[in-house]
Amino acid sequence: MISPTTAELSDDDRRLIERAEAATKTAFDPDRWDGAHMVGAAVRAADGRTFTGVSMPSNVGRTSMCAEPVALGSAIGAGVCDFDAIAAVRHPLPQESREFEVVPPCGACRELIADYGRDVAVVVPHDEELRTVTAIDLLPTRNW
Repeated sequence: MISPTTAELSDDDRRLIERAEAATKTAFDPDRWDGAHMVGAAVRAADGRTFTGVSMPSNVGRTSMCAEPVALGSAIGAGVCDFDAIAAVRHPLPQESREFEVVPPCGACRELIADYGRDVAVVVPHDEELRTVTAIDLLPTRNW
């Protein structure tokens, strides 16, 4: 498998992470969903506006939603359809000593992000640092 090309974070990417973390802090409720982790995402539109969303746990597992589609839906609801970058941040659980951490999108979210922009920069942890990679590079064997 060919390794995808990554890029260093820009100041705008760092601000995107901060927005995702802020959304996560706002939405996290350790008393709901048995303390299930909460993820916040922020998507930056090509015009520079940022939209956020948070994961939505559900008692019916398949109806749960990741944060990335919620953030994309927020932007699309505002009439935005051209995206530049996206980042997701995981809130630590109360019993954990970890800090907030950037998390890569799950497989379904990778597909969704690529559907809305093959060249969208996705912030991911890579070799113990944060980098960006294009959405399509997260799906190297996509054949449709």
